Amino acid sequence: MKSTVVRLIMLLAVICSITLAHAQPPRQPREGNPVATPFSTDVQREWLSQVMPEADAFSDEKSGEPPVWEAYQVNPDSGQQTLIGYVFLTADVPPEERGFSAPIAMLAGINTDNQITGFKILHYVESYTNTVGDFAADPVFQAQYYGKSILDDFQVRQDIDGISGATVTSFAISRGLREAGRRVAAAYNGFTLETAVDRARKTRILDQLKPYTWEQLLAEGIVHQLTMPIPGGQELQLTLTYMGDAALGEYWIGQDAYARAERDAAARLGGSEMILLGVGGSGYQQFRQDRLTLQQGDMPTRRITANRLVTAGNADAGMIAGRAEFAGALVIDDSYDITEPINIGFQPLGSLEPYKIEFQPVGLGMQLAQNIPVLSEEEIADIERWENNAVRQFVADPPWGVTAWEKVVIIGIIFALVLIAFFTKNTRWRWAALLSTLVYLGFMEAGFLSVAHITGVLTQGPSAFLNNLPVTMIVVFTLVTTLIWGRVFCSSLCPFGAVQDIITKLTPKSLRNKMPKMPQAVHEKALYIKYGFLAFIIIMAVVFNNVQIFQYFEPFGTLFFMSGSAILFAILAAFLLASFVIPRFYCRYVCPLGAALGVISLVAPKRIKRVPQCELCSVCEKSCPTGAIKREKIDFKECVRCDICEDKLIKKAGTCRHDMSKIIVRHKELSAG
Repeated sequence: MKSTVVRLIMLLAVICSITLAHAQPPRQPREGNPVATPFSTDVQREWLSQVMPEADAFSDEKSGEPPVWEAYQVNPDSGQQTLIGYVFLTADVPPEERGFSAPIAMLAGINTDNQITGFKILHYVESYTNTVGDFAADPVFQAQYYGKSILDDFQVRQDIDGISGATVTSFAISRGLREAGRRVAAAYNGFTLETAVDRARKTRILDQLKPYTWEQLLAEGIVHQLTMPIPGGQELQLTLTYMGDAALGEYWIGQDAYARAERDAAARLGGSEMILLGVGGSGYQQFRQDRLTLQQGDMPTRRITANRLVTAGNADAGMIAGRAEFAGALVIDDSYDITEPINIGFQPLGSLEPYKIEFQPVGLGMQLAQNIPVLSEEEIADIERWENNAVRQFVADPPWGVTAWEKVVIIGIIFALVLIAFFTKNTRWRWAALLSTLVYLGFMEAGFLSVAHITGVLTQGPSAFLNNLPVTMIVVFTLVTTLIWGRVFCSSLCPFGAVQDIITKLTPKSLRNKMPKMPQAVHEKALYIKYGFLAFIIIMAVVFNNVQIFQYFEPFGTLFFMSGSAILFAILAAFLLASFVIPRFYCRYVCPLGAALGVISLVAPKRIKRVPQCELCSVCEKSCPTGAIKREKIDFKECVRCDICEDKLIKKAGTCRHDMSKIIVRHKELSAG
C-alpha cells in the first residue's frame, strides 16, 4: 500500500511540475522578430519596404484593378524612377485562401520578373494561436518565398517546408501567395499561366526543332547569318531567326531570357513579333543598334530606334549559346508583315555602304508566323477532355497538396492496431493502439481531432480538413467507425483518452475505492454538460465568426503543445487530477467532440450485445470507465467502445458464466427465503 501511495504522489508531483513550468502566456516571437504579425490590416508605409526591400519609393496610394502600390527604384543622379514591381493585399485579390479558421490577411510584393519579393502576415485567426501564440511569425519559414517565381508549385512538402503542426496554415499561406501573385502578375505584367494545350503545343514545337544541327538550321534557311569585315581585320557577324513564339524563344535563347525580352517588348511597343539578333565575331564590340535598318516592299528604309531592340540575354542559353557574344530581339511593329521578306541592313563604322540580308521565316517559323495550328482540333479536344477529367484533377492536384506518404503509412498502422484491438477484444492490442496514438498523434504530430474541426466545417466547408490528408484520414475513419460501431475513436484513437486511461491504470484501486463516489443521480445529469458545451461552442463559432473558445474546453492542445496561458494549464491540471478520482472524467462530462460523436453513434447498428444474465449482474456496470452501463441497459451515446464489458462477456466474468435456468431457480430460492 505504501509503495502505491508513493507512486501516486510522484505522479502528481510530475504533473504539478509540468503545470508550473509551462504556466505562461502563449509563446510569442522573440522581441525584435522582423516578421512578427501585427494583427492589423491597417497598412503602415514601412511595411511596403519590408515586402519590397529593393524599392526606393512607392506610390502614395494603392490604385488600379486589382489595387496595388507601385514600387520604384530611383536613379541617384537623375532622380528618374524605374518601376520594379507592385505591393498588394491578398484581400484585394479574391478569392482568398482560408486557413484552418479564416482567411489569412497578407501584404506581398511581386517584381516585374514575376517573383515574390517578400510578404508579411498581417492578421490570422487559427486555433493553434490559442496555445502557441504567433506561430506563423517564423523567419525561416517566410524566407523560403523570397525570390520565388509564381510559376513554381508552392507545394508544402515539395518546394516549401511547412510549419510543424500547422499544415493547413502553411498550405493557405503558400496557395494564397501563389494565386494572388499570379492574378496581380496577369493584370500588370502580362503573365499567363500555361494550360495543358499550351504545354502540348510547346512540346510539339520543341520536338520538331530538336533533330536539327546548327549546320542544318543554316542550310535550310531557318537561321540567317550576315558576316561583315570591319576595320582592323576583324569581322562582325549577325545571326537572325524568327522568334515570335514562346516555344521558339525557349529553344533559341532559353526561357528566362525570352521572358525578359518578351516583357520588355510588350511594355515598350505592345507588339509580339520578334526576330532574334545574335551579335558575334571578333569585332562584336563594334555593334551599334542605330546602324541597323529595316525595309520591306515599297516602304522606306528605317533605322532601328532604341525602343525597337530589346536585350535578349548573354547568348549563354538555348541554341544560340556559343554562337554569339550577346543577343537582342528586333521588335517588328504592325506596319511590317513578318511573313513577307524584310531587308535587314547594317552599316559598320567606316563602311560607305550597308550590308544587307533578306529575312523571311521558313518552315515551322512560317507556320507559327501565319498562326497555323501545330496541334489538330482532335488533339486539342483529347487534351482538354483529359485535363478536365475530375479524377485526373483530383489526383494531379489534391486539396491537401503533396502527399506525406510516411505519415499516411504510420496512421494506417495505427488504424490497423485500433481495428485489431476492437475485433479481437484483446487488451494488449488495445494498449498498443493507445500508446501509438498517444506518442504519434499526441506528442509527435499533434494530429488529434478537435471540436475545432466541426466548427471549421460549419464555417468554411470540408476544406477545413481536406487540405491535410492525415487529418482527412482520421476524420473519415472516425465517421465511418462511429456510424457503424459507435465511439471507437474515443476508445483507442484519442490521445487525451489514452492519457486518462493511463492515469486510471496507475491509480491503485484500493486508493480509488477510498475516494468519494459521484452520486448516480448527479452523474446522470452531469453527462449532459458536454452537450451544452458543444452547442455553446458551435453557436459562438457560427454567430460570432472567428471567435474561438474551444481551447477552454479541450485541454489536449495545452498538453501536447506544452504551451498556453496559466488559465489553460490550470484547466488541464484540474481535468487530469479529476481523472484520478473518476475514470475518464473529461470524457464523461466535458468533451464536446465526444458529445458530437455520441449523437452520431445513436444511429450505429452494431452495438454491444446484452444477455439475460445482465439483468441480475453489475460486474460490467462497475467496470465501465464512463458510467454508461446500468445493469442490462447501455446508454450507447456515452459508450466509448472500450470493450471492457464485451471482454467480460466473452470470458464470462460475471453472472453470465451461469446458465440462465439455474439463475432463475436460485433467484426464486433467495426470494422465497
